[in-house]
Amino acid sequence: MPIIYIIATLLMMLSPSAGAAEPEKAAWKQVKEYEGIIGYARSNPRCRIDEIKAVGIIDAPLAVVEAVIRDVPNNKYFMFMCKETSFIEIPDMKNTPDKYATYALMDMPFPVNDREAVACVSWTVETATGTLYAAGQSLATNYRHQPGVIRIPLVEALYTLKPIAPDRTEVTYQAMSDPGGNLPAFLVSILSHDLGVKTIAGIRKMAKQDKYRQATIVTTTAKR
Repeated sequence: MPIIYIIATLLMMLSPSAGAAEPEKAAWKQVKEYEGIIGYARSNPRCRIDEIKAVGIIDAPLAVVEAVIRDVPNNKYFMFMCKETSFIEIPDMKNTPDKYATYALMDMPFPVNDREAVACVSWTVETATGTLYAAGQSLATNYRHQPGVIRIPLVEALYTLKPIAPDRTEVTYQAMSDPGGNLPAFLVSILSHDLGVKTIAGIRKMAKQDKYRQATIVTTTAKR
């Protein structure tokens, strides 16, 4: 065997990551039920706060639910503990209909500092099923940072919108977030159990508004 292959093999064997499996995530456990929406939580080795998920049915067509979530300036009305949401233009990123940057300001109870996040949201469609996905990922930037507000270091969120009938959509919301600062992890995890179910409940309520009910065409075009 040529010496170069022997050296390469030894380096791979000695590498700390060689053959190392990613730590397994815990199984989902039901932690909430609210208005027929089921909430779940699990520990995740990537975050000190529980990862959450919620699943619920919204009696509205897929295009209507998509329109609600795409209306970023009004996301504050369904996002849990949120008081400001907006589109933003950040350096080195061009917003498009299916990929854009957003800003969110979270309203925390006194004396806890408010939190804020800048994220990139990407929409895709699974053409075989018509299922839509809106994935949010926090961006490492200090752009638009407000004094006295803590920038959330980690945010990952995923909306899965599955059409199950012409006028019914199954919504799954999954999120993992670390609010930063020195808040006790166990307490934040308990509070986060409301996040998923209240978010879907808020979308369900907004989907009844006339300005969204008028949406008849799904606008996402990027393929998954």
